[in-house]
Order: sequence, then C-alpha cells, then structure tokens
Amino acid sequence: MIVSLVLLWVPNVTILGAALLSIGSTLMFWDRHPFPPAHRRAVRVAYLLFWVSAGAYAVIFAVFVSTAYGAWLSSRRLDDLRPAIELFVWLSTVPTELLVAAVALQIRHLLPPTVRRQVPWAALTLGGLVGLATLLAYWDVAAGLGSEFVRMSSVLGILNRISVARLVEGPGFAWLAYLYYRAHGAIVPKAAPAGEGAPSIPGP
Repeated sequence: MIVSLVLLWVPNVTILGAALLSIGSTLMFWDRHPFPPAHRRAVRVAYLLFWVSAGAYAVIFAVFVSTAYGAWLSSRRLDDLRPAIELFVWLSTVPTELLVAAVALQIRHLLPPTVRRQVPWAALTLGGLVGLATLLAYWDVAAGLGSEFVRMSSVLGILNRISVARLVEGPGFAWLAYLYYRAHGAIVPKAAPAGEGAPSIPGP
C-alpha cells in the first residue's frame, strides 16, 4: 500500500500504483475480520468507494478514448477535441477524490489517537491538491492544443501533460503513505493466536 501511494502520482507509472493499490485494498478487505467492528465497517466502505472510483474512471476514460478515436477517423484537429479533453480533466477528478476518501478510511482506525488526528487533515490536503492539479491541467489544455490533426501520439502527449500536472499531488500522497507506515504494526497481525482476542486497535 505504501509503495502504491508513492507511485500513484508519478507520470507513466500511475497504472502500476493503481494496480498495487487494488491488490492492497483487496487484501485489507479480506483480512478485516480479526479487527474490531469500527475498522471492519470503515474498510467495507473504503472498498466500495475504491471500486466505484475505479469503475467511474474506467467509464470516463473509455468515453474519452472513443471520442478521440472518432475525431481521428474524421480527420479533425486537436483544438476540435479540446472540449472533450477539458471534460475529461474535470470528470476524472471525481473518482480521484473518492479514492482519497477510501485510502483515509482504510487506516483511520489502525492508528493511535495522537496520529489518527492527522488522517482527516492529510485527506483534506490531498483533496485540495487534487483540485489544484485539476486546475493546472485545465489551464494547460484550455490555452489551446494546436491545429495539427488528431493522432494517437498527439492524444497520448496531451494525457502526459495532464499527468505532469498531477505531480503537485505528491505531498498529499506522501503524507498518507507515512500514515500507512505508522499503521503497519497494526495491519501486520492477520489473525489472533488461538484462545486470544482480536488484534488490539488503539482506542479513540
């Protein structure tokens, strides 16, 4: 999970970070049973949010790719594709914010009270940085994309420009990665020894 949060905001390796996050989230969902009810409920909600986010992003991306493909078939120019790119930038922010909420929920109840207070602030910080990255990406593409004809290489170049804007999200993801590191000691015990209770989670 820590590695996935480090990779999610890095251009060209975001897909790897997302894959690791999906694996880590699934493992946390499967291993939630030995933990107290508050953590189990939070992980269930986080898992639901994660897949809603993944599904929403997949639909948004598929619609954008379909639009770009249609523009290529019609021999249209990049500036003709600008409204679709701007819409993609804004709409893709929604699943990203859902992902932030899911990540925060996964670890909130695994942290001691003194550290737990950082979770909402870390989530709000990252959520704000996601909004800032969206604005930067929008300002970049809104300035114009040029008059060359739409090609797959040019569309990939625009997506790379958008991903570069996402670099500003780095400090927020790093903060949550640090909190995952602090929670590591509570995540490791997968099951309580025979005759003992569930793993102890720090109280409120």
